[in-house]
Amino acid sequence: MTFRRLAILLAFLSAGCARHNETPPAATAAAEQAAIPITAAAATIRPSERLVSFVGTLFGHEEVTLSSRAEGQIRSISADLGDSIATGQVLAEIDDDQLRARLREVEATVAKARADEERGRRLVEKKIISPQEYESMKTQAAVMEAQRDTLNVQLRYTRVRSPLTGSVAKRLVSAGEYVRPGTPLFSLVAEDPLKLRGDVPERFAEELKVGETVRVRVDAFPGETFEGRLTRISPTSNRESRSIAVEASLDNHDRRLKPGFFANAAIVTRKDDEAIMVPQEALITFAGVTKLFVVADNIAHERKVEPGTRTAEGLVEIVDGLHADEMVATSGLTKLQNGAQVAIKTPEQEHKG
Repeated sequence: MTFRRLAILLAFLSAGCARHNETPPAATAAAEQAAIPITAAAATIRPSERLVSFVGTLFGHEEVTLSSRAEGQIRSISADLGDSIATGQVLAEIDDDQLRARLREVEATVAKARADEERGRRLVEKKIISPQEYESMKTQAAVMEAQRDTLNVQLRYTRVRSPLTGSVAKRLVSAGEYVRPGTPLFSLVAEDPLKLRGDVPERFAEELKVGETVRVRVDAFPGETFEGRLTRISPTSNRESRSIAVEASLDNHDRRLKPGFFANAAIVTRKDDEAIMVPQEALITFAGVTKLFVVADNIAHERKVEPGTRTAEGLVEIVDGLHADEMVATSGLTKLQNGAQVAIKTPEQEHKG
């Protein structure tokens, strides 16, 4: 074969191979049609909070029934329903005339007993009386002093004083009534701060910690949120309801909140100012596993993720499994599989579809 023929043959073969490697226009169009049309959204960074919700009831910081410690007729009442009271304030007085008369009598007896004791001391020194007689005089003086001290205590009890700072929730007696020790006189409540008590499902036990923020809403002030702190967590779970009793403290300086209010509350167990969020429609959950499809270079990549808090705007926090700069598919998820080629539709195309 001559050199000229060899060159012609090589040129022909080269042209044939080039034509063989070219993708026909029809094949390119078919590949484009095979791409699954989807919409997609970028993961965003937003503040997120993990909330554990429960319902409860507000109680006074202290709620007591104040009872009489003396016997007698109520002379006067100086506090009534709703009145603000301070620790040590006199709320009522019980007639003490008889006690004062007895006290004067006992004080006179004490004076005589002490005088007898002093004379007995001199007589026993002179051995005119026996030491036993002198000891008897001393004992008699001590007994009378004890009676005097008891009457002074009883006299103090005739002035009924508040043991706390708060308000009168109920007045249970009126002036002129006869009372005895143990007779209920007032119901008192210390309403600043208030206590919120409720039950949290036991599955949240690991998340609960003293000091966590508690947000409270009550029907009396719709749209308004009051904030407190978790102060107590029961060490045991209720076997019947499978829940854990908790208690929170709320400042109530303006006395707007009332003991007995029903409350909807949420404990903030975790807070993240830079949480990764995706639209809720990007998630698929099956058999306890949550996944989504990350879109990169028009290819869908299946990925398992751990979801967190859901927001009122329809966003879901992704605790693990996603980066902030990634794009996720938000439609056509049932048609997708790992490695599928996709075509992201523009908002205009989605609107037309």
